[in-house]
Amino acid sequence: MIVSDATMRALHTALTGLNARRQAAEDNIANVETAGYTAKKVDFEDSLRTAIERGEPRAVDISVTRSLAPTRMNGNNVAIDEEMVGLTETALRHQLVVEGMNTKFRLLRTSIVGQ
Repeated sequence: MIVSDATMRALHTALTGLNARRQAAEDNIANVETAGYTAKKVDFEDSLRTAIERGEPRAVDISVTRSLAPTRMNGNNVAIDEEMVGLTETALRHQLVVEGMNTKFRLLRTSIVGQ
């Protein structure tokens, strides 16, 4: 039995986007002292919103771009404090999406079992 509907597809896509953002932040932190490294930025929320409105939440463009923020003398523009805050925010959003999936499964179980 496949449990997949528009809500689950949207939540799954959101997790994919959040995972890409987490990976970018981890790369940025790992390269905070690398000369010439510019921070990666991940955007998918607008694309996900548009895809949901069209009824196809899997058709999402997860874009990874380089930050245009000013660089330090070594050409690096990673702001470690912003990256740490971003990682925390991404983790909280991830928990929220997982809780949304868990709620969906609880509703499904309740409808099957009847309790």
